[in-house]
Amino acid sequence: MNKLGNYISKLMTVVIDKDEEQFVKDLALSELRRLNVDMEEFIRKHTKDISDEIEERKKQLLQEDKDVKDK
Repeated sequence: MNKLGNYISKLMTVVIDKDEEQFVKDLALSELRRLNVDMEEFIRKHTKDISDEIEERKKQLLQEDKDVKDK
């Protein structure tokens, strides 16, 4: 597992640990929320990039098809 996976797993373990202090649990939960926002932002950005590429490719294919039919 990569470093980020280990880090997230450890934070999740802290949150559910019954022997851990509430303050530490709250810090771990806060960090998980921050990471979630960062991941959501990354996913949205790259999903948009992929969608834009697909749309551009569709336009190219339609134009090529139109050019072939016009000949």
